Amino acid sequence: MNELMNHTADMGQAEMFSKAWYNEYFRRAAESPTHSRFCEAVYGRDLCQHGMMDVDEMNFLTTLLKPGEKVLEVGCSNGHITEYLHEKTACDILGLDYADVAIAQAQGRTRDKAATLNFRCVDLIQDELPSGGYDVILAIDSIYFMGDYNKTLAKLNARLRPGGRMIIAAFQAKEESDPDTILLPGHTRMDEALQSLSFRYVQHDFTTNIRNHWLKNYEYSRKLQSEFAAEGNAFLCEARMAENGWFKDHAERETLVRFMYVIEHNVDLMQG
Repeated sequence: MNELMNHTADMGQAEMFSKAWYNEYFRRAAESPTHSRFCEAVYGRDLCQHGMMDVDEMNFLTTLLKPGEKVLEVGCSNGHITEYLHEKTACDILGLDYADVAIAQAQGRTRDKAATLNFRCVDLIQDELPSGGYDVILAIDSIYFMGDYNKTLAKLNARLRPGGRMIIAAFQAKEESDPDTILLPGHTRMDEALQSLSFRYVQHDFTTNIRNHWLKNYEYSRKLQSEFAAEGNAFLCEARMAENGWFKDHAERETLVRFMYVIEHNVDLMQG
């Protein structure tokens, strides 16, 4: 992730992924017809996305959730994917994000669903997570921003009820200093953290999806560049281009993998 941050800074996006940056992104994206076209082309469905989960991965995720489960989603952006999961699974979901503009959009759009679908502005590093004994905690492309993997996993585990589970989607890239094995199942940095904390888990491979995603992301950001500019939203296109060159390079070199981890609650870690 450090290599990506350096790359985006070199592209003139030094504040990328900050709260202010995400607020500006979702303020613009919510009103941008070109962004809708981009999401449809790249993800397979327009849900105002700014992550890596395509429609196939999202639909697989719905099969892991059961009606009535109490779900906490950390890093929900403006909640379109959260709302989709709620609609497909009939779970009781609370979505968290630190971008207050995105949360305000989600709250305004889903006000009539507040009995079982809610959103709250929370800084996932600075603030305490809401308590409540969750059946499932989702972290889809958000765990990178929460600090040390081991500390974050322990923090999330503490909010699960006994028998609950975490579902975490995360990519792994290989840089020159990394061993070749870092791309293998069981050997990524997420695997290392889970194993060091004695979590039991299974992982599902979405490597083909993420490589295809970044090739399309690169292609359509450039194909739609003039349309973004014409509507006054060059910022949205520049944001995509700042990161997708780095990912496209890894996708073409096959030094990029992605897994969805389904992790059992670790009672021993709680007691420790």
